[in-house]
Amino acid sequence: MKKQEITTKNSINHTKSIKNLDNLKKNDINYKKSLGQNFIYDTNLLNAIVSDADIHDDDVVLEIGAGAGTLTSILASRASRVISFEIDRSLSEILNDVKNRHANVEFYFQDFMECDIDELPFERAKVVANIPYYITTPIVFKLIDKIEKFDMIMLLVQKEVAERFASSNGSKEYGITSVILQSLFDVKITRVVRKEAFTPMPKIDSAVVKMVPHKKYNITNFDEFRAFIHQSFSMRRKTLVNNLKSKYDKEIILNSLKSLNLNENIRPEQISVKEYVLLFDMLKN
Repeated sequence: MKKQEITTKNSINHTKSIKNLDNLKKNDINYKKSLGQNFIYDTNLLNAIVSDADIHDDDVVLEIGAGAGTLTSILASRASRVISFEIDRSLSEILNDVKNRHANVEFYFQDFMECDIDELPFERAKVVANIPYYITTPIVFKLIDKIEKFDMIMLLVQKEVAERFASSNGSKEYGITSVILQSLFDVKITRVVRKEAFTPMPKIDSAVVKMVPHKKYNITNFDEFRAFIHQSFSMRRKTLVNNLKSKYDKEIILNSLKSLNLNENIRPEQISVKEYVLLFDMLKN
């Protein structure tokens, strides 16, 4: 089947699916607080989120947390294939209906954290997901451990978490996660999603954060770099030198900071990602 024929078929299925979503009664779902279930039914908002992801008809999309399949349906209308995880098997009837309308969707009813990404049926994919708040960080670090498999990662997360991911040095949000993610990705917030858009409504707003891999820095041992960043921020109120001196010779730290034109009393949140990479290389060598 030609690409244009696939796109046309997906568009027809998408129209049917949207009609189905409009008829879906939100109250028919037993939302599980323990699984962090907060779903979006606004198709205009869902379309805008997928547009932010820049999905094309030759893309494979990995979705984590299918929920009621509202986002899944729109992803399927634009991508060549959608691999979607959902831990809640009670949603299988609704999601099977989505699959019946979209032949290019495959559901995995299991915990994404227990899967082996290397065994999933794609060589490269884009990630688009409305992920449960309570497990955001573990999911993010599972994905970045296989960064070579992903062209883009876009997540709908708590607004304060998105701000932490995208923050610059000098801000109160800037920290370990900011440095680690930005050493690998160009990170930006594409839109804020008000809490009223979700069912059931959470206590705080969310935001869509988009992460595109880059190769700005040549970090030879990323595990060591991550450990170095954790050590650098081990005591946020102390200077960087005080945080690092248990692992590195103090004189070497001071000389390295001087070579980077950084003050010896600088605090960890004041140092840019680029400066952290350079400092890591100096201390490592």
